[in-house]
Amino acid sequence: MSNPNPSTIAAEAHERGLAYFRAAQYPEALKELERAAATSAAVGDKQTSAETANDLGATLQKLKKRDGARKQFETALTLFTELGDDNRRAQAMGNLGTLLADMKKYRDSETRLEQAAEIFHRLGDMQSEAFTLKWLSRVHLRQWDFLGAIFAYERALARLEPLPPDQKLLRQIFQIPLRILSRG
Repeated sequence: MSNPNPSTIAAEAHERGLAYFRAAQYPEALKELERAAATSAAVGDKQTSAETANDLGATLQKLKKRDGARKQFETALTLFTELGDDNRRAQAMGNLGTLLADMKKYRDSETRLEQAAEIFHRLGDMQSEAFTLKWLSRVHLRQWDFLGAIFAYERALARLEPLPPDQKLLRQIFQIPLRILSRG
């Protein structure tokens, strides 16, 4: 009987970890993702290592282990940068931005979310850009920066054309303060 391929073992552990994550069974997800991370690192599989680090970060964030989550998101960001995978780099950057917001590190969060939105814009991924800008709006709201929140949310809505009727109304409401400010 032959030994199983370590890359296959890592990929299977990663998939099991994601299944547990989707089922909100975070401790089980953590065990499988840690297994995938160790195996993929041992065989030098950067792609699986990067994806697993990003998913480990999300799992640790759900478990309120924010320092560990931050380390994993930063690892994913580094690996996706080395791989030249801009889409996944932007995803990891956005994940790091939301984590930093949870940690009340709002300026760092704003920086990461802006960078992620910029990459998504450059890639033409308007849905991901809009989602990221909505998160940026939340970060502004958490700081009582209502104008910054409106600007970020309006930018998000601009990426979602054509808008559903409820979003069109919201955008029209946001346009009022923006028009007033642009005259000043």
